[in-house]
Formats: sequence, structure tokens, C-alpha cells
Amino acid sequence: MRKAALAAMFLGIILLIWIPVTGLADVNLKGPILGIFGNANHDGVIDMRDVTHTERMIQGLESSQPLADSTYDGKVDASDITQTEKVIVGRETALTILDNDGDAVTVPRPVNRVIPDHMTSLAAMRVLDAQDMIVGIDTYAEKHIGSIFLQGLTDLPAIGDFFNPDYEAIVSLRPDVYLAYRSSYGQGGKNTLKEKLPGVTVVETGYYTPYNPENLTLDIRKLGYILGKRERAEAYIDWYNGYLNMIRQRVEELPADRKPRVYPAPGWDLYNSIANFKLADIAGGINICSGLGPTYVTVDPEWVIKHNPNVILKQSFASTAYDTDDASGMKAERDAILNRAELDRVDAVRKGRVYLWHMYTSGMFPNDIITIAYIAKWLHPDLFADLDPHAVHQEYLDRFTTLDFDVKTHGVFVYPPLED
Repeated sequence: MRKAALAAMFLGIILLIWIPVTGLADVNLKGPILGIFGNANHDGVIDMRDVTHTERMIQGLESSQPLADSTYDGKVDASDITQTEKVIVGRETALTILDNDGDAVTVPRPVNRVIPDHMTSLAAMRVLDAQDMIVGIDTYAEKHIGSIFLQGLTDLPAIGDFFNPDYEAIVSLRPDVYLAYRSSYGQGGKNTLKEKLPGVTVVETGYYTPYNPENLTLDIRKLGYILGKRERAEAYIDWYNGYLNMIRQRVEELPADRKPRVYPAPGWDLYNSIANFKLADIAGGINICSGLGPTYVTVDPEWVIKHNPNVILKQSFASTAYDTDDASGMKAERDAILNRAELDRVDAVRKGRVYLWHMYTSGMFPNDIITIAYIAKWLHPDLFADLDPHAVHQEYLDRFTTLDFDVKTHGVFVYPPLED
């Protein structure tokens, strides 16, 4: 009995010892690490293993890890164990995260009022059943997604867009959190946002880059922690990764000569390639633009002719997706590519393997798995004979939105349409 008491007292003394944590402003995470302070063992989840890791750090049995500083006060001590335990059960009053710029941001909890300044964050909030938290909407949303998918959110006050935020309107709406699409573009750079939005927690999301579905698990999980929607986040992660892993497993044994060479282009310019477009690689293709740059890179027609892609994939703005059944805009855009004289000897044009998809409803975070399914079907129709991208899209709507919509009979999301 006396030994047990002494052991308990000794442990109590140890837990009062604190160790400094350096480099908090420059935490360099490598691999699938959840960027939330409290993730002491630097893995993809916060659980009791992080409590144990923190205890062992304090005892000098584990090396120092920056994310162990759950309270974000520059040291690791018993208070971090308490905070991590609160995070695990969802009872924390504040949560410090690393946003997608790598900056530490302390978010008040619970979060009740949110402004997503881009469609990617808005769609992610819909997935997490957090649309009731949205108090303002960007002006691009209705233009590019349409009012049907937004389901009444268009009645919310407008806050400008991510290029030109209406700072006064944003402040007047008193959001707890402003989800900033990208800090490096437009007048809404994060430093400007923080200056112009006093009292508002600005979180850089950056979901637009790098067209890499591998990041979805951690991005959705982190947003689930921020919004208090962890169970919903895990349900979506499981669903998304189920399709992703199935597609990856089927194509991983394909030899290179069975993988079509793919040229991907964004919605605004055929010759502005998407160098980091990983969706094609995951679906069993070879992105011929890979390595040309970090994101978008301008090429000339001669470059495309020289590399002779088997398939051309292009994002499109020529449809309002859910709000139209008229495919003429996408058809005209595709026809314009097929009729380009300079491309008449390119394999993709000669064989009609030019495919368009709506950029925002299925091609970007968090629902890019829909486009991956379409691309897999386009690239390898025999290998994916049993894969129905329409069914994937419908399942997404039925399980993770409240939209009552039949994608087989309404809407224009890809062109040419898949044959049943």
C-alpha cells in the first residue's frame, strides 16, 4: 500500500514538471499527420495513445513533439494531458490547429457561426451536416454551383468572394470562424484578412490544392474537430476511401503501356495545364504535365502535339450542374476542342477521347471522388465495367446532403454523358 502511494506521489511530481517545446511556429509535419495540438504522437488521430505519449514525454521517456503542446503555451506539462483528454471527448473550450498554411490557429469551441469564402469549404460543411452554421455566402457559389444544391443558402447575406471579400459585411455577421480559401491570391490574403476581420478566427483551408485526394482524410477530420462533427467526418472518410481504395487497387498492377497518356486542362484555358492533377494518375492514367510545375503551367499547342495524349480531360464552367438539363454548353466546349485544326493529329482528338466535367460539383474537394470514378470509367471501361459513377454521385447526395435529386435524370455534370 505504501509503495503504491509513493508511486502515485512520484507520478504526480513528474506530471508537474514541464518541458519547453521549441519550433512551434515552424512545425514541419511529414506524412499523414493530423495537424491538431494534442496529437502528441504525430499520427492521424487524437486518442488515449496521445495522452500516454505526453505522459512519457514528461517523464523523459519519449522525444519532444511539438503537437504534444495541447494548450499551445510553449511547454508540455500536466495541463496538456488534461486538454488532450478534453479534446478526445469533445469538451475543449479552445482548439489549436495547424491550418493549411502551416500556421498555428486557436479556434474557439464550440463553433456556431461560420463563413466559408469558397465553394470547397461550403461543400465540406454540407458533407459534415454543418450547413446550419453558415451565416454568409460568397457570390461565386450560386453562379457556379446553382441554387438547387445550395438549398436556401443563397438567401444568406453575401460576403463578396475570396478574391474580393466584403470586410464590413463579414464583421457584421459576427462569425466565429472564417474559412479562407487561399491566402496567396486576391485582396483576401490571410494577413489582410486577419487585419480587416478583428475578432474573427481566420483558418486557411487551401482545399483547392494540390488536387490530391490523399489529403482528404486529414482535411475532413480536422474540419470535423473544428466544427464538432467528428462522427460525420469519419463516416464520410470511410465512404470516400472505400471507392478511392477500390479504384487504386484495380489500377496498381496495370503496366505503363496500358495507362493512357492524359492531358488535363482547367476550365478557363485549354493550354493552361494542371501539372499537379493526381486524379488522372489515381484512375489509371499518366498525367503528361506532371512535373512541369506546382499547379497550373501554360504550354503551347506544339508541346501537346509532341506529347500526343491519348485522352484530354477538361474542367468546365459551361453548365450550372444541378440547375440545368441542357448540355449544349458543354457540348459546344467539347466540339471546339475536337475542331481545333492544330490538334487534328493528336490521338485524343482523332479518337474522340475528350471528356469534360463540371469543376465544382464533382471535381474538387470534398467530392472529387465522383470525378475520379468518371475518369476511371473513361480511361478503363473494361476494368471498371461494374463501376457506375452515377451511383457514386447519387450515394454522395443521398448520404451526405439533404438534396432530393436524381443525377441520372437531371443535371449536367459531365460530357459526353456515360452510356447506361
